Amino acid sequence: MSQTNVVHTDSIHEEDPHNEPPKKQKNRRPANTAFRQQRLKAWQPILTPKTVLPIFFAIGIIFAPIGGLLLWASASVQELVIDYTNCNSSATTDFTAIPESKVSTSFKSSNIVARPQWRRTLNTTHPPYSVEIPNTPVCTLQFSIPNDIGPPVYLYYRLTNFYQNHRRYVKSLDTDQLKGTAISNDTIGGSSCNPLQLDHNGKAYYPCGLIANSIFNDTLNSPVAVSTSGGQESQQYRMTNEGIAWSTDASQYGKTKYRNSEVSPPPNWHRRYPNGYTDENPIPDLSQYEEFQVWMRTAGLPTFSKLALRNDNETMTAGTYQMDIYDFFPVTIYSGTKSILLSTRSVVGGKNNFLGIAYVVVGGLCIVLGVVFTIAHLIKPRKLGDHTYLSWNNIDAPSTAIASGRDTRPAAIAGLPRYKPITRSCGAPDPSANLTNTHRWLSQAEPLENDLWNATTVQERYIPLASSYHHDRVKKRQALSPLYTIDTYIHIIADSSTSNPSSANYITDTIIRNQFNYLAAAYTNASIGFRLAGVDRVTNDSWAANGDDLSMKRALRRGTYASLNIYYQSQLQANANTPGVPPGSTLLGFCTLPESGITPGMDRDEYVIDGCNVLSGTMPGGYYGGYNLGGTTAHEVGHWNGLLHTFTGNSCDVDDFGDCEFGCPFAVTAGGKREKYLGVSVLTCCDA
Repeated sequence: MSQTNVVHTDSIHEEDPHNEPPKKQKNRRPANTAFRQQRLKAWQPILTPKTVLPIFFAIGIIFAPIGGLLLWASASVQELVIDYTNCNSSATTDFTAIPESKVSTSFKSSNIVARPQWRRTLNTTHPPYSVEIPNTPVCTLQFSIPNDIGPPVYLYYRLTNFYQNHRRYVKSLDTDQLKGTAISNDTIGGSSCNPLQLDHNGKAYYPCGLIANSIFNDTLNSPVAVSTSGGQESQQYRMTNEGIAWSTDASQYGKTKYRNSEVSPPPNWHRRYPNGYTDENPIPDLSQYEEFQVWMRTAGLPTFSKLALRNDNETMTAGTYQMDIYDFFPVTIYSGTKSILLSTRSVVGGKNNFLGIAYVVVGGLCIVLGVVFTIAHLIKPRKLGDHTYLSWNNIDAPSTAIASGRDTRPAAIAGLPRYKPITRSCGAPDPSANLTNTHRWLSQAEPLENDLWNATTVQERYIPLASSYHHDRVKKRQALSPLYTIDTYIHIIADSSTSNPSSANYITDTIIRNQFNYLAAAYTNASIGFRLAGVDRVTNDSWAANGDDLSMKRALRRGTYASLNIYYQSQLQANANTPGVPPGSTLLGFCTLPESGITPGMDRDEYVIDGCNVLSGTMPGGYYGGYNLGGTTAHEVGHWNGLLHTFTGNSCDVDDFGDCEFGCPFAVTAGGKREKYLGVSVLTCCDA
């Protein structure tokens, strides 16, 4: 892409607003910058045992101690967990032991303490942000602390099987309403608070939405010490709800501008506000309602703990404590549980062994792999490739596609192969004796008036490529009508992973059309034409990998022996019958050679295997990088028409009837000197 340099000058004439230049038409072409044109430099590491093995050991040495420290920190956290889900149904009016399955403890002291107990009563209570509620079910828990804990000491409530991460649930709120804005009923009716937007009278719920409606409304009271190790009288271990919400949460809430009569409490708040919002029981100030703020920060997992109370300054001394819980929140209706969690903290937070275990496992695994790979490298080292052969280490010239497949390189690197040898190959069979004799006859009977086709020296074949002599000959041949036209049937054989149009390796109709056009253009100079007679698609994992060539062609082949059938297979591999290629190697393609003795009256089974098998990734724009311009098909169809590989069954003798005299891969310099191309399969012949 060319770039125009513009020189800017300042003058009074240019500053005159009446002399503004005409506006340029918008150009959709991206700017010619390294970023927009994807020319930024990239770095890619070359992984070798000397770099990989130290990395394995370094990760192991770093991660394992970190994991150990995390486990130690988690073990230093002291906590007590009591599941009180069934307190109202299982407890009695007297203290009874709580089942062991519902209690979990972790303390530094090894002293044996009594199992926690519970009892249930019915009392008249006055929870925060509520009227006085008679006949409140109260669950009283009695538990022992074997040693002093804290400060700080935190009291959480824990719910299980409660999916706060449901998409509809998470979206069910109105942020403007929560910040205090008095939004009209019509606006709330169209908000994201659905399905809890308006009550049956058309008044807006405040706060609206599913999250606010389902707030955890059990009241957890501070524990009271009924006996302590020091023999002190009963006293309350005072815990507060101040500071339980994040400061960032508090900024999302404000005192509402609604009047009490303009809104209704959510349905699940009815017990706390039986008469709606009144002067005696007004709308709660959400900016000070920290329990609400904590609940509105939805959890990502169905089992979660939320902070309810805290004490940051006082030690909770060893002893027996009682705690009253006003039990309102139902959990059995969705098969959940609820628990209290009394806990301290460490430098990494609460008790959680997962992170420490993960670090230890990763560190240990890296050390084991490092040892195994080191032993394998010492006992049987693998020969490393030479990274100097990588394409980005070569001196790059502008990329051009050359029909002959040969690459003209700068003289400074003319002796180096551009790419490392590959195992992909053409699987065409060796010619029969009959075909070889036909080639011998054609070499003698070919029309002598075509001086380009009958060139006998390298110079005559290649030097005129840029001359008007060659250009005129090519134009003359391209202008001729095809001597014959071949009916061509294309079969796309995909495996399960590439048969879906959404697959990145799916062969589209555009790719098929481009491939056929490439094939037709490639044979224009030879006066051979092609007619696309049909296209079909098949999904078969075995056929796609060349697993059963005969049955595939029996099922798919169309036309006569004069018709060309091309089978594009997504995973074309060599099998045991492929000459000169190890089974399982990737094949670019192979074709059958012409056979004599085939007559129109013969049974189709006599020539059913006739045709070309080509890796579908080599089609134009296909997924097989470096081979996806379409030339593989043109190459293989050449075999189907009777062309052979250079030197097939022949020598480099000048008198040999084969194509090697003027087909040997030599570069001809201006002085006529022949320089050998390296890195090709015919080096032995060229050196002969």
